This record gives sequence, C-alpha cells and structure tokens, in this order.
Amino acid sequence: MMVFFLLGCAGVVMLLHGANFFFHALSSHLAFRSLSFLGFIGW
Repeated sequence: MMVFFLLGCAGVVMLLHGANFFFHALSSHLAFRSLSFLGFIGW
C-alpha cells in the first residue's frame, strides 16, 4: 500500500513538473512572438 502511495506522489510531482515546464516554454514562446509582433508594428 505504501508503495502505491509513493508511486502516486511521484507521478503527481512528475506531472506538475512537466506541466510547469510546458507552461514556461509556452509562455516564453508567446512572449517572444508578441514582442516580435510589436517590434514589427513599431517598424
């Protein structure tokens, strides 16, 4: 029972880390695109 609990906790932690990494990559990508778009408008 303890093993399943530990595996579940590890799975949740890995899932959170994956989501955090994905969100960070997506937000930085969108920020870069919006900045380049604004720079294009500025020109």
